[in-house]
Amino acid sequence: MTARGLAVHLALASVLLAGAAQAGTGQSRGDRRDLDVVASAQPSDQRRDDTDRVVAETMVREGDLKADAVATTVTGCHGCRGASAVLQVLYVPGPASARFDNVASAWTQDCWDCTATALAVQVVVIGPGTRARPGNRALAVDDACATCLTATAAFQVVVQVDAVGRLPEAALAEVAAWFEQQAALLQDSVLAPAPRHRADRLAARALADLRAAVVRALDGRTRSARVALTRSDG
Repeated sequence: MTARGLAVHLALASVLLAGAAQAGTGQSRGDRRDLDVVASAQPSDQRRDDTDRVVAETMVREGDLKADAVATTVTGCHGCRGASAVLQVLYVPGPASARFDNVASAWTQDCWDCTATALAVQVVVIGPGTRARPGNRALAVDDACATCLTATAAFQVVVQVDAVGRLPEAALAEVAAWFEQQAALLQDSVLAPAPRHRADRLAARALADLRAAVVRALDGRTRSARVALTRSDG
């Protein structure tokens, strides 16, 4: 591994662990429930195209919690393709203290004509007594690569309602279809990259669509809605 590659790994570890360190301040692990969902794609010479897609829906009945949704992809073989995508839907009736971290990370290293994408989506529905601390991050890096492309997208929506319940089946289907569309668009973006201003505009529109679908279905109000995009061309 090159010196720059080592620095990339260390920087990524810091990004992923920052939320856990902050969430743990002032309370013991035994008092907090951890709800982590991870999608990980690791293509290799034996599996040149690797895709991992994870969807999780969870109702939290009681207690404080920390929830991490993480999509991570590492590509280091010539001509390989890696794509990870995670969708986490959480319901927190409260009262609770909750830390929500949503992270998409992808990198390519020591290869040519290789790609890596990661999509992280976190939808959280909370009651009026829940103290929410959301975080949303994306990271894309190329190291010692020629003609490599990496792209990440992280979408996070936190909606507050008076009485927490599951999204209706029709709304869940709408969110799932939205997720599949964004995963496909992200993979397309490394094949035919769009100008950054256009990508930002499309991402903002996609975030608005996701937020509207959840708010409309539950008659709630938005507490937080964030999107982060990164792209790196080797």
